[in-house]
Amino acid sequence: MDSYLHLEYIVERQQKAWTVRMQGGDCAGFFPSRRDALKAALGDAERVCDLGHHVDVYARRVDGSLRRVAARPADRP
Repeated sequence: MDSYLHLEYIVERQQKAWTVRMQGGDCAGFFPSRRDALKAALGDAERVCDLGHHVDVYARRVDGSLRRVAARPADRP
């Protein structure tokens, strides 16, 4: 049986910058635009997926809800 982590990255606004929150915990970096934060989150999701883990990337909407941007499954081709 294979063991892997299921991670969630959330791109959201923090005061005057955009950030990526991992698993609802600490923020990882501050970015000048939402696009830059999404690019960083998707790039890291790809790297972590290559290690055999599953990553979902979400963007927080203005109303506080989440929209899934991408899913990076651990068992992708």
